[in-house]
Amino acid sequence: MKIDFAKCEYGQEEKDAVNKVMESSWLASGPETEMFEKEFASYVGVSYAVCVNSGTSANLIALASLNLPNGSKVLTSACGFPATLTPILHLGLEPVLVDYDLSTLNIDVKQVLRAIITSEIKAVIIAHSLGNPVDLAHIRYVCNQMGIAVIEDCCEAVGSKLNGQSVGSKATLATFSFYPAHQITALGGGGMITTNSKELWIKMKSLRDWGKVWDWDDKLGHATTSFNQTEFLDYDKPYYKHYTYQSVGWNMKLPDANSAFGRVQLKKLDRIHEERSAVYNYIKSGIEKLGFGHVEVLPNAQVSWFGFPLVLKRGDRNSFSKFLIENGIGHRPFFAGNITRHKPFGHLKGDFQVADRIMDRVLFFGCWQGMTHEQMDYIIEKVKEWTLINTDYQ
Repeated sequence: MKIDFAKCEYGQEEKDAVNKVMESSWLASGPETEMFEKEFASYVGVSYAVCVNSGTSANLIALASLNLPNGSKVLTSACGFPATLTPILHLGLEPVLVDYDLSTLNIDVKQVLRAIITSEIKAVIIAHSLGNPVDLAHIRYVCNQMGIAVIEDCCEAVGSKLNGQSVGSKATLATFSFYPAHQITALGGGGMITTNSKELWIKMKSLRDWGKVWDWDDKLGHATTSFNQTEFLDYDKPYYKHYTYQSVGWNMKLPDANSAFGRVQLKKLDRIHEERSAVYNYIKSGIEKLGFGHVEVLPNAQVSWFGFPLVLKRGDRNSFSKFLIENGIGHRPFFAGNITRHKPFGHLKGDFQVADRIMDRVLFFGCWQGMTHEQMDYIIEKVKEWTLINTDYQ
């Protein structure tokens, strides 16, 4: 049997939505993207959303919108996917890295609080790894008291909730990804940034759209030569607002066909969340007595799982990985593991013992919606088989 690491689910409704855009006169980011933004903001429970081309772009634009002085300290983790770290470096800011917590496979909250108090931090970027929400209440409180921006990276956690509220709903800024392996996709890509700040929303619209002036009340297509605000122009004649710039930005827009696809997927997200949770719990019940580390989940969390993590307390992760490959079970290591072990980030090396252990002992396989009981039983059977033939697990 072959079981994919991840699988997209879509049907005729998504195809019809894309075809409708293709038959229209507008293919670039436009009305479908506007609607996707409004609907996603409503889903998360915030006032504003900005649609972009990826979760990584979302992190970059979110951090850039804070307009931090060069060299400002931004806290994130030394473990996981590089998309929380690279924007800090790209923007000329100084990363402050902390370790992970092996029990949750999330950032170590105590280390975060210690660093916030002692290191003159200006912003934090914290990911909800594999969809498992981090307990950020105390961190948000301290950051609010100290004027520190909180960016929640929810790229792996689309659909996850805490106390019945979407992850990211209480952050300064939150980012989401629609990469195909994630819970929903916008035709193979896409990302979103959410916020309750109109000021940050307008800044992010500008940064996403080459840096042009954004006063979104104007909508799209302003093309008359009538714009003349000295706040933005050092020019003695009216000019085109559509080509007047307020920031040094990028082109990170998402085409309308992608947004149309994503809008249909969003309607299915709650059901997808429930199905992924059911798959996770079924597999967990079949292997929880086999000696793997238990990943703790907050009692008030509703997890939209990105993957099913296995923490080896003993044994060799690579031999386990080889066994899974031979038996057709798609899986991944825990992203980069200790990211400072990768040469582009070697200058940031520190004492990150948990990140090292995660790099050595953790992998995850899929728990996507639509996985059959036959597939789940096969995974359970093969994991049991490995523990029997591996002497370290006997």
